[in-house]
Amino acid sequence: MNLYSPLSGTVLALESVPDPVFAGLMLGPGLAIDPGDAEAVTVVSPLAGTVTAARSHAVIIGPCLVHVGINTYKSDALSCLTERGAAVEVGDPIIAADLSRLGDLPGIVLVTFPDENAWHQHAAPGTSITVGSLLGTLG
Repeated sequence: MNLYSPLSGTVLALESVPDPVFAGLMLGPGLAIDPGDAEAVTVVSPLAGTVTAARSHAVIIGPCLVHVGINTYKSDALSCLTERGAAVEVGDPIIAADLSRLGDLPGIVLVTFPDENAWHQHAAPGTSITVGSLLGTLG
């Protein structure tokens, strides 16, 4: 299964993010994307599937967790654009993020696979990517 970038930015190694849960791979393997100087982004689905959880800061689609920011679960700068049970396709909007309102909170987007060990990353850390770029494969 191919996984595509949910936004444009620079790929970061998951182990380098400033959160011990993500950096310690406690939520599975994956990567992070730094949107750079973007003031606002619309995060899109990196794969087709069914939404099994939807919060303002995070959405789970099949085996994939898409999480916006670090410690942003209470932020009103994020809005979920989908709902639990929704069928989404690659590129469908899932979270709107006004990054300019996050203050000191990092606005990076994390893509992890909590129940998967078969993540094969194609986009190396430091790579600039655009929305829809191939990030890697599962399986």
